[in-house]
Amino acid sequence: MIKLPHHFHSFLLMGCFSSIFLCLSSAPAQDPIDIPVPVIQGTPSQTYTPGAWQPVARINPNQPIKVTILNQTGYNLETGLTTGKTNTQIAPGGSFTINNVPVNSDIVINSIARAAILDYRINVQDNMVNVTVTTAPGVAGDNAINIQDTGAIYIY
Repeated sequence: MIKLPHHFHSFLLMGCFSSIFLCLSSAPAQDPIDIPVPVIQGTPSQTYTPGAWQPVARINPNQPIKVTILNQTGYNLETGLTTGKTNTQIAPGGSFTINNVPVNSDIVINSIARAAILDYRINVQDNMVNVTVTTAPGVAGDNAINIQDTGAIYIY
């Protein structure tokens, strides 16, 4: 049996895919397909552009950012910045405020004792981001709030 260096396996695999791509790329082109893109109605973002991926709100990235999380789930929650600066628990009906949140931050919020599907509602006033956390029906929920250096706030 011949032993090959680990990086050689990637080379062989890429070579196989390159051959497949070359075969597929010689296929005749088809007319483009128009795919409807859902538009979010009533978005609070003032810089809305058509497209499916829109921020839920915006802040001024040049001013201090404060985030308050209100727990309306009925479960104990844990929250924190992915930078590890702030980790805390929030009791049902309680709230927690994170001061001076840096831009390019992700804030995660999870149920502690029970797998719960969470829904985040965002409201921004004077660079104060208010996050109301409730439970939601379904199989997938919100996991993180992303504040970008442009001031755009996304929910993942």
